[in-house]
Order: sequence, then C-alpha cells, then structure tokens
Amino acid sequence: MNPYQKLPDPPKSINSAGILIRLIDSIGYRFHLATNGLTDNEINFRPVDGSMDMMELLNHMYRVLFWAYRAFNPDAKINKEISTYSEYHQGILNTCIAFSNYLEKMTGEEIEKVSVHLRRTDTTYSFWYLINGPITDILTHIGQINSWRRIAGNPCPRISPFTGEAY
Repeated sequence: MNPYQKLPDPPKSINSAGILIRLIDSIGYRFHLATNGLTDNEINFRPVDGSMDMMELLNHMYRVLFWAYRAFNPDAKINKEISTYSEYHQGILNTCIAFSNYLEKMTGEEIEKVSVHLRRTDTTYSFWYLINGPITDILTHIGQINSWRRIAGNPCPRISPFTGEAY
C-alpha cells in the first residue's frame, strides 16, 4: 500500500526536522491525490503546444524532488533508467518516503549545515533555498497535474487536502 493514500499523522514535535517532514509528507499526499485515477488520456495530455506533457512534467518533478533530497542525503542515488508513467509515479512517492524517513534521523544542527551548490552560478545556498526552490516547485507542478486532468475531463476526487477526508 502507498503510505500517501492517507495523510500521515503529523510529527510528534515541532522542530526543523518535523516541519520539513510534514512538508515532504504533504507533497507525497497531494501528489497521490493529483495522480490517483489518471488514465492514458491524462498521462498523454499536453495543454498547449510548446508546454510539457504529463510525462515530461513527471520527469521534471522526479528530478527536482530528488535534487532536494540529495542535498540532505548526498549518498542517495537517482534512478536514471525510469521512463514510464508508473516508474515516475512510484519514483516520486518513493523519494518522498525516503526523504521523510531521512529527515526523521536528522538533528536541527545537521539540517542547518545542509546546502546546495548551483553549478550554473557557482554559488552555494543554505537549505532555506531548497524550500523556496525545488520543494515548493513540486507543489506548483502538483497544481498543474490537477489543472491538466480537469481540462482533460477527469477532475480529482473531492478530498480535503487540509484533513485528508472526503467531502
């Protein structure tokens, strides 16, 4: 069973790791909601010429999410061989699970030391930039999935992302 079929319980304490865990678990949950019940029609959907199609979007999401995860866990290895919808779907969910589990083991001091180096600008940024950059970028793309599937004629089920309950 996919652990993100249900919104996970919040962490037991409020600290930097707990807040990041909730953010990553929320991404996994919202991604599950956005992709649950997609058909080939939506998977092959491209809203306009020149935009990404769903598969290109999932590829981008997987790579961006993994990039953020690898900033925290430099030993993590991306699967460069995935190419199908189900592989990207599972890869994104698995990355959320691994990311969340890894954060559980980190102290606030360890999190403060996390940084990411952008080669194109030869600049190193603290973990704060991972939040406003790749992590929230994933949320933007989950919104795209929701919009695209509605445009394609298969809207998401009505489930509260606040509580995780159907309404």
